[in-house]
Amino acid sequence: MQTDALNNRYRQNLINDLCRLIRIPSRSSLTGGEEGPIQALVLKRMRAEGARVRSFEADDVPGFKTHRLCHGPERNYRGRPTVIGEIGPENAPALMVLAHSDTVQINRPCEWTFDPFVGDVCDGMIRGLGAGDDKWGTATLLTILRALRDSGRPLRKRLMLISTIDEEHGIGNGTLLLMLAGLKAEAALYLDGGAMQVCIGNLGGSVLELHPRIPLSSDQAARDAQRLQAACQEDSRRRMALFDRDVYRHNLARDHSVAFYAVEDAKGVYYLISFCTFPEESKEMYQKKMETLAIAALGPEADHYSIGFWEPWFDSTLIPATTPLIGYMASAITDILQREPTITTISLQDNFILNKYAGIPTVSFCPHHLTGRGFHHQPDEYISITDAWEGARVAYAAICRWLDAK
Repeated sequence: MQTDALNNRYRQNLINDLCRLIRIPSRSSLTGGEEGPIQALVLKRMRAEGARVRSFEADDVPGFKTHRLCHGPERNYRGRPTVIGEIGPENAPALMVLAHSDTVQINRPCEWTFDPFVGDVCDGMIRGLGAGDDKWGTATLLTILRALRDSGRPLRKRLMLISTIDEEHGIGNGTLLLMLAGLKAEAALYLDGGAMQVCIGNLGGSVLELHPRIPLSSDQAARDAQRLQAACQEDSRRRMALFDRDVYRHNLARDHSVAFYAVEDAKGVYYLISFCTFPEESKEMYQKKMETLAIAALGPEADHYSIGFWEPWFDSTLIPATTPLIGYMASAITDILQREPTITTISLQDNFILNKYAGIPTVSFCPHHLTGRGFHHQPDEYISITDAWEGARVAYAAICRWLDAK
């Protein structure tokens, strides 16, 4: 009998947990976030499953708001705890398994055809804001914890199941809090990413913001958006050849490494250009390049916008190919999905802090689809039941292999 197989009876538990989590709004924003209620539920569930549970808020972590990697120290962090559940011997080698509890705001609300917080199943799809990014990850944490408890598996190592905050609008704040709180581990499995890929590093880069200085007519705003989008698409096409090398060849940012987004908030529409960089491309050089691209696309209308960049900068990272967790993930995919694993890198992700600054080699994995309608950050977000379940099985199998290894 395969000892790392996730029993099929947990399938419905995963679906129910994911639907329940979707129904709890947990959006983060440029001013703060609403993760408190979902984190309270996660804490309660972890404790009920027998984990040693602790939580802390940003104000409990010395040096967080003054750290150079902190994004938006003036934002509200009260009532937004990080939750950690541990099992296994207290002083044993540890593996972090983490997911972020926050979602994006409801982008383009008029394009949703169902309630973003519906949290239901329809035609084999689990629907709602954050379904795949990243409430699947949070639901999977709970499934893994329950399954390990029920298995009676004796643990010689320690597992740290962590629900973080502030990923979507905090750059790396969630992982920065883990580092500054002193958490140590041999490796980390980040349940975020997409397409069942095993991501062993990330590209660098940032996001350029363009905010109108003056009220714009709808026609002018539409023309500016069209020009910016065309410029981003053309630059992205030119950069595709840079991905033709090992570890980057299957990176899903290949055809949109420079991507345009129109975002609407209470003040109106503003624009974002997300861009990815390679290790050989410096921050200073590439910021200047992107600013020039935006100004050239807008022409004289560029004076109508204030232009700035998100800080801190995403550092590009890559963990050693010999990291054992990579092998455990690869073998789990081979056994469970019956296909060769795709080992690659991801675009911009907050695991760069764990990889580069905390010294914790981090592998990212998530089954969520990243193309077509309803993928992450888009209206009508969903994840298929099949993908959600198979992704959870892969994660559980890899974790069991790490726990069993000497």
